Amino acid sequence: MRIFLTGASGFLGSALARYWVTQGQDLWLLVRPSTQLGRLSSLPESVHIVRTTAIEEIAAAVRDAAPDVIVHTACSYGRKGETALDVMDTNLRLGTVLLQAALDTNHQDVSPITFLNAGTVLGPDVSLYALSKTQFSAWGSAIAERNPDKLRFIDIGIQQMYGPGDDRSKFTTHVIEACRYNEPRLALTAGEQLRDFIHIDDVVRAFNCILKRRSEFGISDAIEVGSGNAVTMRSFVELVKKVTGATTMLDFGVVPYRANEAMLCVANTKRLHDFGWRPSVSLVEGLKDTIDATH
Repeated sequence: MRIFLTGASGFLGSALARYWVTQGQDLWLLVRPSTQLGRLSSLPESVHIVRTTAIEEIAAAVRDAAPDVIVHTACSYGRKGETALDVMDTNLRLGTVLLQAALDTNHQDVSPITFLNAGTVLGPDVSLYALSKTQFSAWGSAIAERNPDKLRFIDIGIQQMYGPGDDRSKFTTHVIEACRYNEPRLALTAGEQLRDFIHIDDVVRAFNCILKRRSEFGISDAIEVGSGNAVTMRSFVELVKKVTGATTMLDFGVVPYRANEAMLCVANTKRLHDFGWRPSVSLVEGLKDTIDATH
C-alpha cells in the first residue's frame, strides 16, 4: 500500500512512519525543508522524503505518489509565536491542497483515495488551533461528499496523546519534565478537567486498524481514538509525581482556566472495539515508559 504522510517529523507522524515501515508499506513523507529528521533517522532509503512547503510542489508530489491513502498529521498549535495566518495556513489551507491534489490524481485503484485526518476533540471556541482544525474537518467532509468516487474522508478525533519524544510544549511533557528534574514548584490550574490519556503506541495501532478497515467507513466519516476512560488533570499530575518520586510542590489553583476550557474530553471507543482494537498501555505503564525513555 502506498501512503502519503504529512507531519512526518512530528510526534505522531514519525511514530506512524516507523511503524508502517515495519509493515512493509510504501511511504512518501512530507516535511518542511528545514526540518531535522532525528525522529526518522532509522528509516530505510526506500522511503520517499519530500521537503517542501510550496503549494504547487506539494500538489505535484501527491500526484506523483498516486497514493492509496493520505494521512494528514501536520498541524500548528500556535504555541511558538505563529500568527493567526500561520495557524490557518497549516491547519486549513495545507489540508485543502492535499484534498484537491487527491481529486486531481490519476489513481490506479478503482476505490477512492482514503484521507485519514488527525483531527481534534476540542470545540472551535477553545483556540485558533481548535477552530482551524474543526473547520478543516468540515471542508474535508464536504469535499468527499461531493466526490464520492475519488475520495473517502475519515476524521480521527484523538484524545490526550502522550509518550516518549513528545514536544516539550505539550502539557503532559511539561509536567513529566518538571517532576523528573524535581523543579521546586509547578504552577497549575485547579485540575478539575477530565481528560482521556492515550499512549502513542495505542494511537499508532488505532490508526493502523482504521487503515486496514477503511473500506468499512462511509465516504465522509469520523471516529474517536482514546482509552475510553477519563481522569482529572489533578490525578494525572499527582500520578506523575508519584511515579517519578519527585519532591516538586504541586501548586494547584494558581493558574486560571483558559477561556472556554473544555472540562470533559473522553473518547467513545465502541467503534474501535468493534474493529478489534483495545488500548494495551495503562496510564501507569505509559508514564513509566515515557519517563524511562527521557533518562
